[in-house]
Amino acid sequence: MSEPISLILDDGRNIAIIVGTIITLLTLIKGVYEYTRQVAQKRSEQYAEMRKRFRESKTFPKLLDLLEENDPKLAKLPWSEKVELLGFYEDVALMVYSGIMKRHVAFYMFAYYALRCWDSEYFWHDVNRNSSYWSLFRHFVEDMKAIEDSFVFRIKNYRL
Repeated sequence: MSEPISLILDDGRNIAIIVGTIITLLTLIKGVYEYTRQVAQKRSEQYAEMRKRFRESKTFPKLLDLLEENDPKLAKLPWSEKVELLGFYEDVALMVYSGIMKRHVAFYMFAYYALRCWDSEYFWHDVNRNSSYWSLFRHFVEDMKAIEDSFVFRIKNYRL
């Protein structure tokens, strides 16, 4: 009689271990899922903040219009306005290289004018483009040019 009770206790212990392991595994999976959602939400918030900053700037619309045409008036714009735009793009670059924003999202949403800016001699009239202070911007532009040169739209690349 004692053997069957022992087997029942062993089976009960094994079942409890299996159930406990399953519950632990499900809790871990749910935790990873929630963490992933929170990271995506943070990325989304930071992207929205950058987009808002880009759209609501008082300085950028005039600069962007001039960059679109590579207008000679760019050479006469105040240095501070140019530096504000360069600083914005360096902030985008920092987000990309920190893993906060994906490269393809930065390319698709922000790179167009960064590339126009880099190519405009008028824009750089009174700003030293070769200064070490613009190294991050220069690297960002090179990175964005590489994406532009091989661009193929794939929806999976555009998730926050």
